[in-house]
Order: sequence, then structure tokens, then C-alpha cells
Amino acid sequence: MTSARRRLQPAASGLALALALLALVASAAGVGYAAGQIGTSEIRNKAITTAKIRDNAVTATKVKDGSLTAKDLVREEKQRVPTFTNGGEGDCVWQPGDAVLPGLGGPTYRMDRFGRVVLTGVAIAQDGAGGDGTCNAEPGQYTDGIAFILPPAYRPAKTLLLTLGTETMVVAGPGGLVSGAVSLPPGSVWSSGSAIILDTITFEPVGSKLVAGRPGAKPTHPGLARQLGLG
Repeated sequence: MTSARRRLQPAASGLALALALLALVASAAGVGYAAGQIGTSEIRNKAITTAKIRDNAVTATKVKDGSLTAKDLVREEKQRVPTFTNGGEGDCVWQPGDAVLPGLGGPTYRMDRFGRVVLTGVAIAQDGAGGDGTCNAEPGQYTDGIAFILPPAYRPAKTLLLTLGTETMVVAGPGGLVSGAVSLPPGSVWSSGSAIILDTITFEPVGSKLVAGRPGAKPTHPGLARQLGLG
């Protein structure tokens, strides 16, 4: 190799490197330019789905204040009116609270936009003409205390045991509630008294990822059952 050729080779190598770097910079700039030119009008409707958005990728700090309105959110479900029971024999007739005392709201249920079930209103029981003619939830007549039964999708992931004064209320989960002679079917809204107040009651329904519900019935502990007046 001649001395002149040896002198040109490093220069050629340096030139090639410079051209390669220039091409890389131009390519990166081109990508940035293209990304900046993609607007909402160029994105096909429904092209971006929840499955394509990384979890926690969209946070409160990334949403412009005032950019979301009520119409952008999932609509709230309308309130649903349950079908009342009558104690199984017509001796305990459950009805809306306002049928007995004007101004009280009747019971309703719905699922909110976050997937939680919301109960509202009041249900009141009165003696009926059938059966023994008396509305009570004493041993052997526990069906008298069932005001209504929630549909499968609106039942709690786990049975709820609530108290109101001296009365006990149960919202039975997917396995119902079994305690001795007591057997409440899944979805039962039951009270040991003659009234059920549902306002402020919300819960995760069957299938919620936030609660691990049990598919089968599990007997209530005898001590707890006695405390609640269920056995």
C-alpha cells in the first residue's frame, strides 16, 4: 500500500462514520416529526382499546383539567325495583316503605359506573291472610324475613351481615346462608324485623376482582348465629 493510500484510509473511515451518524440523527428527527403530526382525526374510531393501554399509563396528572365531562364516563345504571316476596305462604307481605308511610322511598338496586352494587330505599312487612296470618322470622318461618331476592349479577361476592338497632339484616352471597334450620337462598335480602332500610348499603358483586367470593354455602358459626338471632 502506498503512503498516499495509507493517508487516505483514516480520512475515508472518519467520513463514513460522520455520514452514518448524520443518517441516524436524520432518521430520529423524521420519526419525531411524524409522531408530532398524528392527530385524533387520523386515528380510526375504536382503534385504541383498553387492552392496548398499559395499566396505570393514564393518570390524573396526564388528563387535562376540565377535558372530561359526564358524557365521557360510563353511564350510571337506572335504579331497578325488586319483586317482593310474601313469606312463601302469603302470611308476610313485603311492600315499598311509601305504601305504608308516604315520603319513604321504595327499595331499589343498581350497579354504579365503578361496578359496585348500590341499594336504596325502605321495605316494610305486614301480616298477610295466608299461612298462619302472622309475619315473623321466628324458627321455622325464616322465609317470612325475605323481602326480595337480588338477581345473580347483583348479589354480593360474600354474604353481608348487618345490624340496625336490635334487628339483624342479611344480604346473602352466592352460597346463600346456612345455619342449622336456617337456609337463605343466594341473593336473599332478609331481616329479623318488619322493616329493611337499604340506604348507604353498597358492595362488590359476584365476579368482582376485588373480592374472592366462595361459590358454595358455608355454615355460619353457631355462636355467631345465636348472636344474630339466626339459630
